[in-house]
Amino acid sequence: MPKTKDTPTYEQLINQAIRRLMLTITLLVSLITLIMVGAQQTLNTTREARDLMTSLNQANIKDVPSFVQWNNTTTRNTKQPAFIRVTTKKATWTTATKTKRTIITTPSSKAFFAKHQTKLVGPLVYVQDFGFFLSYQQKDGHNTYQLWVSLRRLFNSLFILILLMIAVTIAALALGTWWAHRLAGRLSEPTIKLLHETRYTSNNPDSDQPTLDVPASPREINDLGRAFNELLVTQNQRLQHERQFISDASHELRTPIAAIRGNLSLIRRRGDAHPEVIPESLQFIDEESLRMQHLIENLLHLSRADRAKLTLTDQDLSTLLLSLAEHYQPSIDQPLNLEIDAGIHVQGNAEMLQQIVVALLDNAHKYSPHDQPITLRLHQTDTAIELAVADHGDGIPDDQKPAVFQRFYRVDQSHSQAVEGSGLGLAIVQQLVALNQATIKISDNHPTGSIFTISWPVAK
Repeated sequence: MPKTKDTPTYEQLINQAIRRLMLTITLLVSLITLIMVGAQQTLNTTREARDLMTSLNQANIKDVPSFVQWNNTTTRNTKQPAFIRVTTKKATWTTATKTKRTIITTPSSKAFFAKHQTKLVGPLVYVQDFGFFLSYQQKDGHNTYQLWVSLRRLFNSLFILILLMIAVTIAALALGTWWAHRLAGRLSEPTIKLLHETRYTSNNPDSDQPTLDVPASPREINDLGRAFNELLVTQNQRLQHERQFISDASHELRTPIAAIRGNLSLIRRRGDAHPEVIPESLQFIDEESLRMQHLIENLLHLSRADRAKLTLTDQDLSTLLLSLAEHYQPSIDQPLNLEIDAGIHVQGNAEMLQQIVVALLDNAHKYSPHDQPITLRLHQTDTAIELAVADHGDGIPDDQKPAVFQRFYRVDQSHSQAVEGSGLGLAIVQQLVALNQATIKISDNHPTGSIFTISWPVAK
């Protein structure tokens, strides 16, 4: 059995889910913002570098004064640091923007131009000790113009933006954790309440269980509580039926046992002096023991029917009923009328179908006058196959029809001992009918009596 402490709680699961959601959303927003800002600044830097190169090419620099003039008028509004080199036939001039000085040199260039440069992707190069630059070169006649625009400011802006995003992520995660904790508490409160109610209810499983106090919201917990209450009602009904069954079975068994012991006591006390009582007592003991045997067999039938799992096969119900009626008619004094349509088949178990029909015929035989017929009917409609057993007995009141399938129930309690049987026959019939995927109902026969009808739905 898994340990309870290793199983996450409802609140923990909600906390984890909301934290992951908040972290994912924050990271996605931060990443998208970072990409958009970085792309925009990269485009601006690239555009500025190209504008400088275009301006440098159009300046047509031939000597130092023209280079100084271009540098002073063009690079003052440049946002990114840049290095510029112009090479002519006579000399090389260089300058660095964003400094306090304008540098014009001869072939002995400054340290920047002496450093090793590594070309990466497109115009992107890495200059040792100076960092990343966008490098452009263009020739115009005998002049060569070279431009290196630093990306340090861009990287600094992105670094600050990343730090800001990290701070926002941490703040969002902290806020999300706090909010998730409160939300999880509110969401799990009805579940915890329902759990406590369930534990209190299940303390004594042998007694009737009270229904739970179901929270009104959320709807899922309300539906769960209502479903559990329905289960409790079913369990209570089952417990009541089991108690009633045990009570009735004890009562039914107590009667023949008491009779047997009474007659045995009579034989012991008076058998020697009055031997004529012995045969009568032995006959009574035999009848009561046979009655107890039938009761136990019926109880076993019910138990087996409750647990039975069977495979249904195609059965020729018309032929089965005709054969069964032929063998059953000699055992009863009532005439047996047959109204059986030919060629009707159902999915069922042959042995159980025979047991169902015999039980219904026995029930009709017990409660019908000896001069009144019993009708065995089988026909098919557009929607169902119906097997009916009709008698002309006293009938069953409408308020007692659902109860006749309960175990040990007898309609006429005052005459229950006069009619043979244990009150289990119809309970067994209902179980067997259900196992054969059919339904059974009771209706009134006219002018008197009852009709037990078993129905199989017809597949469209």
